[in-house]
Amino acid sequence: MHLDKLKKGMSTLEQVLAKTNSDIKINVAASETAQSKILRKFRQGFMACLILAAIFTTMALNNIKPLSFPVHLKIYLVAYLILAASWYFILYLKLKRINISTLPPAKLFSKTATIKILVLSGEIFFGIGIAILFTLLIPNMWTYNRLGFWAVISGLVIALIYSIIHLYPKYIKLFRELNSIN
Repeated sequence: MHLDKLKKGMSTLEQVLAKTNSDIKINVAASETAQSKILRKFRQGFMACLILAAIFTTMALNNIKPLSFPVHLKIYLVAYLILAASWYFILYLKLKRINISTLPPAKLFSKTATIKILVLSGEIFFGIGIAILFTLLIPNMWTYNRLGFWAVISGLVIALIYSIIHLYPKYIKLFRELNSIN
């Protein structure tokens, strides 16, 4: 099954390479729909990060549960969430500036490839940041709050499975549709 997808992708690539820039026609309707869906996901990520940053700022200022979730980790998480919100905002602006209907196909492919790389590098960077947070947080939770420890571990496993099965395939599909050709 993966071999069939690879063959189809290679034949599409061969067709694109065989044509000149004027011969390739972008499916503007599908690309603009994909662009609006990706922009919505970026807005949702931006808003979620800001809301969580506000919640954890309030928790840090009121010193809620200092033993199992120390204040310095809350401050780290707030800084991390503000940085992630900024990253979503930058990605949103970069994608919003792309006018699919007026760009030549080669320029569109180049700009969307840049955004794909930025999304992937952001995911890796913020994944490392979250791993550092949980590396510092889990020993405190194990010592002071065993139920919280198991709840966090269960939540992480569920979130990881959900991301792999549901979220990442949607992103991949949307980015493919962003560059769809007729």
